[in-house]
Amino acid sequence: MKKTILSIAMAIGFGTAQAGWISYDLDHVKADAKGGSDSQAHYIRAGGSVAGFNTMMQARTASFDGGGMVHSVELTAGKQLGPVSPFVGVGHDLGFNGSKSFQYGLIGVSGGMPIGKLSAYGGAKTRVNWDDHNPKQTVTFVGVSLPITKVLSANVGASKSTQDIKETAYGAGIRVTF
Repeated sequence: MKKTILSIAMAIGFGTAQAGWISYDLDHVKADAKGGSDSQAHYIRAGGSVAGFNTMMQARTASFDGGGMVHSVELTAGKQLGPVSPFVGVGHDLGFNGSKSFQYGLIGVSGGMPIGKLSAYGGAKTRVNWDDHNPKQTVTFVGVSLPITKVLSANVGASKSTQDIKETAYGAGIRVTF
C-alpha cells in the first residue's frame, strides 16, 4: 500500500507541474475472460504542453471484486499532427497486490473533435513489453466531455482491452482545466 500511495503522489506531483488539465475518472471494469474478476478502476490523469509536445501522466488503481488490486503509472509525450496526436511513453505496473512489478513502453494515437457543445475523443495504445512474460495489452477508448463551467467538465467513456488482458470498461469523471 505504501508503494501505491508513493507512486500516486509522485505521479500527481510530476503531472501537475506542467498541467493544463487534471481529471479523475471511475470505471466499472468487466473481465471478458471466463473466471476473470471484475473491478473498479480509479484514474488520475494530468496533461499539458511542454516544449511543443502534449504530455500526460496517468495513475490507475483497480480494486477487484474478489479481492486484491493492481496499480500502474504511465507517462506519455506526443505531437499534434492534424486531428491526431501520436504518442510514446513508459509505464510501471506493480502487478497484482504488488507481487511482480514490471516496466513497459507505450505507443499509441489519440484525437478529438467538437460535436456541438460536446468534445468527443478516442484513441488506442499498446504496451510494448521487452520481457515476453509480462502481459500484453492494447486498449481502445472513446468518450465525450461536456463543459459544465469554463474550467470544469464532465466525462463519460468506454474502453476495450485486448491481447493478454481482456476487459471492457465504462465510466464517468470530471476534468478541471487550468
